[in-house]
Amino acid sequence: MSQYILQDDKENIHIIKINRAPDNFIKLPVLEELGSALDSVGSHHFYDGLILMSALDNIFISGHEIFDLGEEENERKIKKNTRLIAELLLSIQRLNIPTLTLINGHCVGFGLELALCTDFRIAVDDDITIGFPDIKLGTFPPFGGIYRLVQLIGETKAKELLLKGRLLKPQTAAEWGLIDGVSVRENILEDAEKMLKGISRHASLALTAIKRSIVDSTLKDFMTVVQEDLDDYITIIHSQDYAEGKKALGENRSPVFKQR
Repeated sequence: MSQYILQDDKENIHIIKINRAPDNFIKLPVLEELGSALDSVGSHHFYDGLILMSALDNIFISGHEIFDLGEEENERKIKKNTRLIAELLLSIQRLNIPTLTLINGHCVGFGLELALCTDFRIAVDDDITIGFPDIKLGTFPPFGGIYRLVQLIGETKAKELLLKGRLLKPQTAAEWGLIDGVSVRENILEDAEKMLKGISRHASLALTAIKRSIVDSTLKDFMTVVQEDLDDYITIIHSQDYAEGKKALGENRSPVFKQR
């Protein structure tokens, strides 16, 4: 029985809800359960689409517990776990059915990395934030998020988000092309289902071929780039500045980086 992943079917749309109260901080057990759920979706030949969302009211995903990826002194374990996470995210992108992330709360850091793996994203029209504040912790999104972000919104806007750690409100995120629309909370799940149903009416063989071609064309050099990102990430999490970033976060203060 899953502890962190809730699943439901509604009119042939499969819904996966991430449920790790109180803030959906992601740990490896959550990702393992998510991987199992995705394997089940991938082996089911009759789903019309997949919706990924949070089971919590005002948080989609608030980040991931980086120190849980493996003991920081055990580099081999870190490399193994980070690679597994990158491949899990890629498996979402490669699903042969239309996929959508329903952003029903704050979506930052790893939350946005996850959302960028689906075909579409819609957000609740509330006072929530979307973005990559990783730079303020002294790190960056290492699992392919930068590559996907640049593909989606272009280099200039990607730099604005990544180098400044800027967080966007849903309407601005939609204007930037980061998400595909906003909806009131009461209607957002229905709107997500309608979007996927509208797509799934088309011929499934053509849909599958189009998705495969898009993924292949956009990710031609993806794993090369991601491997370099993961190597940089491993260096960063052994740095003094990263340790300071973690400490400052725990103490609710601004970090004082020493550039080493």
